[in-house]
Amino acid sequence: MSASLIEDWPFPMFQLEDRRVVFANLAAQEWTGDSLKKMRGRLICDVIKTDPGLAEQLEKSAALDAPLTTRGCSATLPNGASLTCHTTVYPVEGGFQGLSFWLAGPRPRSSQMGGPVVSGMGRMIAHELKNPLAGIKGAAQLLHDDVPSQEGKALLTLIGSEIDRIRRLADRMETLGDQDPDHLDSVNIHTVLRSARRIVQSAEPRLIFTERYDPSLPHAAGDADTLMQAILNLIRNAQDALSETENPEIELSTSFRTGVTGVAEDGGQGRHLPIQINVTDNGPGISDDFQDHIFQPFVSTKPDGQGLGLALVSKVAKAHGGLVEVRSRPGRTTFSILLPDNTETAS
Repeated sequence: MSASLIEDWPFPMFQLEDRRVVFANLAAQEWTGDSLKKMRGRLICDVIKTDPGLAEQLEKSAALDAPLTTRGCSATLPNGASLTCHTTVYPVEGGFQGLSFWLAGPRPRSSQMGGPVVSGMGRMIAHELKNPLAGIKGAAQLLHDDVPSQEGKALLTLIGSEIDRIRRLADRMETLGDQDPDHLDSVNIHTVLRSARRIVQSAEPRLIFTERYDPSLPHAAGDADTLMQAILNLIRNAQDALSETENPEIELSTSFRTGVTGVAEDGGQGRHLPIQINVTDNGPGISDDFQDHIFQPFVSTKPDGQGLGLALVSKVAKAHGGLVEVRSRPGRTTFSILLPDNTETAS
C-alpha cells in the first residue's frame, strides 16, 4: 500500500516498533486527538487502552508472524471516550508492526454505509486505479499493430473497452457522494443484469443461472456503470459462497415492490423505491451475527476477503437514493437492491 494511500486512509492506522508509535495516519491523529509528534515514541498501550489488551495481541501476532484480528474490543481514547472497535495487528517489513482500528457496533440489516468513510475509500481506490489503467491501455494500443490475427485484435479491443469502463467507474467513484450521482440516466436494469451474468458465466461456466424478470418493470433512475459494478459484486459474492456447493445456482430476478420509501439524508421526504433487484444463491447461508454487520467495510465471511465489495454495493444503492437488504437461511441467501424508477424525482 502506497504511503499516500495510508496517509489518506479513513481509518486509524499506526506503525509500531517494540510497541511504540513511529507513525500514525491523519485518521489516527484525529481519532485520538493527539498529533504524531505527541504520540511518537510512546507505547501504544499508553495512547489507547483496549480490552482485551493490545500488548497480548501484538505479542501473539509477532510470534505467529501473521495478521491477528480481534472483534468487538473496548477502546478508551486519550480524551476518555470509550468505543467498541475491531482491531487488526499485522507484521510489516523491517521488524515493524501495523495496527488498524475500525468502529464496530450493531447496524440494521438494511444499513447503508454510504457516509464519508466509504466516500473516502472510493476516492482513494479510484486514485490508485487510474495510473495503472492508463499504462495498460497504452500497452494494449501498442500491441494492436503487432498482433496479426483478427481474434487477437478483437481481444485487445475488448481489453481497451473494459479499461474505459473501469476508468469511467473510477471517475464516478471519486465524485459519488452521499446523495444522488451527478449522472442519472434511464437504465434498463434487465440489460445490466444480463450483461453482468454473461461476464461472470464466461469465466465460471459451471455456475447455473436462473433469470426471472418482471417485464413490466419501469426503467430505473441511475448510472449504468456503477449499477453494473454493484450487481457484479453481488454475483461474485454469491459465487464465492457457492465454492463448496455441489450444484451451485444463482438466481437473478426483479419485481415491482410497493410501500418502500428511502430515508432522505436531509430529513425531508424520501423517494419511493419500487424497483427490486434480487441476487439469490443456494449456498450455506450467512449467520445472524454477520448479517448485522455485513455492509460495513472490512467485514467479510471469507478468510481472505477484504470486506469492501458489499460496502461498495451499499454505497452505490444509497447514492441512487435506494437501499440494499439481505435475507439468509441455509440453502437460500438473497441480496436485494431497491431503486427509484426514472419517473421519481427527489422531493
